[in-house]
Amino acid sequence: MKLRILTGLLMGTMMSVVISGIITFINTGMDAGFPLRWVQAWFVAWCIAVPMAVILSPIARRWAEALSAAK
Repeated sequence: MKLRILTGLLMGTMMSVVISGIITFINTGMDAGFPLRWVQAWFVAWCIAVPMAVILSPIARRWAEALSAAK
């Protein structure tokens, strides 16, 4: 259980940082206000991504195991 939560925390954090940065840049461009907009977007994304990563990781693992076993 601890490993699942830690993995979800790390995956959710890494993915939310990257995706929020890319989407913020695409939607608003790079200017002096970009870092603040990115942090605000990241916080919202992080609040969603971490719980979803923790909850959905067992399902994703089962699917990955099933797909890798299929021949």
